[in-house]
Amino acid sequence: MIKMRFRYSCVLVFAVLMLSWVGVPGSLMAKESCRISVETILAARQDTVVDPQLARYIGELQSMFNYTSYRLLGSERLTLQSGQSGMVSLPGNRRLKITPHKISGKRADIGLQMMKRKRTVFQTQIQLLNRGSLFVGGPKYKNGNLIFKISSSH
Repeated sequence: MIKMRFRYSCVLVFAVLMLSWVGVPGSLMAKESCRISVETILAARQDTVVDPQLARYIGELQSMFNYTSYRLLGSERLTLQSGQSGMVSLPGNRRLKITPHKISGKRADIGLQMMKRKRTVFQTQIQLLNRGSLFVGGPKYKNGNLIFKISSSH
């Protein structure tokens, strides 16, 4: 009789655990992650050189920014969970802090904070579709301005 109750209790506990595990959405079991890519571009008017890696974006860049030259300075990728921050090094002693605040469905709400030394010089929130990207104009650098292409997939 005791063995039967023990087995029944074990089976019941196992069934409850399985149902609770299967019934909980993945977003509650673990935070969703977001793969974020930041491409740093130097845009200038001194010549007409376009970096071959940026050729596919030239129409979009020229429609938004009034420059004739676009050079890719660097590219970094991060994988971050919702609420987790990551840093990307930028030219001119700058850093870009990236924080996905909310990842749901097809959208990710992402906070961007640019710092020079320990001072915030720029802060904004963007919303990106899954596999989407956005160009963000940045500060002056050398003989032009920095532009950042922020992309995400989740």
